[in-house]
Amino acid sequence: MSKPLVFMMGRSPTFLPTDRMYATNHMWALPVDGRFRLGLSAYAVKLLGDLSDLDWSIEPGATIGKGQPIGSIEGSKATSELYSPLDGRVEQINPAAVDDPSLINSNLYDTGWLWTIDGPGDSLLSPETYYAHLEVSWPLAERMLKKQAGDSHGR
Repeated sequence: MSKPLVFMMGRSPTFLPTDRMYATNHMWALPVDGRFRLGLSAYAVKLLGDLSDLDWSIEPGATIGKGQPIGSIEGSKATSELYSPLDGRVEQINPAAVDDPSLINSNLYDTGWLWTIDGPGDSLLSPETYYAHLEVSWPLAERMLKKQAGDSHGR
């Protein structure tokens, strides 16, 4: 495996393996047997905090569109809706991640994958393009995090 890209979230390094593609909604997509296995990027996991709950609103066999809500995930820092980064047919949902979402924290680029979809990956980004997307979006996320930290200290 080639060396991952390292994006700095402040002083915290975020590793982006270069053997997969990425989506602007902070999911990674790894081609597996003509489909894409998807999971949350380290950037997303760091923003959400320790993950504790994963709920799906999709089932295997469903045909979904890019941008369609597919579920939600709850972490110690935030709760977020999940949206499909691709058009396609849902093939599988990772039962291990549903049973124990903390698996995503400990092994997000391997056994902590979320789901697989059979569809075109033409809207996915190369690791380098995703890195450039993070460079643009990080300042806003950093300001929001600092504001949240300030609000929580004032309570």
